[in-house]
Amino acid sequence: MLVDRIRRYYLLEDMNCAETILCAANDEYSLGLDATGLKAMAGFGGGMGVETTCCGALAGAIAAISVRFTKTRAHENPEVKELCKAFLNGFVEKHGVMDCLPLKELYRDSDERFRCMPVIELAAVELEEIMNEVGTRNSYLACDGHIVKDNA
Repeated sequence: MLVDRIRRYYLLEDMNCAETILCAANDEYSLGLDATGLKAMAGFGGGMGVETTCCGALAGAIAAISVRFTKTRAHENPEVKELCKAFLNGFVEKHGVMDCLPLKELYRDSDERFRCMPVIELAAVELEEIMNEVGTRNSYLACDGHIVKDNA
């Protein structure tokens, strides 16, 4: 499971939130990223270093969605934008915000060893839902960016 991989990278490998999500997703979904590609997430941790922008864990998840579902570039795969929207909408619906500092205030663990682990786990759960639902024959994206299961 993605959450198990998250714990390994965050707690044992001492990666930041963005690196953790993308590295775990790379393993879980065989994204094919090498070490250089994974380093691209380093600057996204801690809300891109300023905490007033998008949480790094969410940025890492968006990167994983992009790598998995983009064939060559974004303009050739407009559905990737909708998947990213579905991911962020789902997260915000459940947790109210997507910026780093408010998420830390809501969920950060007081034990310094675990710091943002609760937020990263929440992002991993939402990412896993998107990754597992998309591509199944009975799922499609609605115009509002939500994934809908067609039970017909």
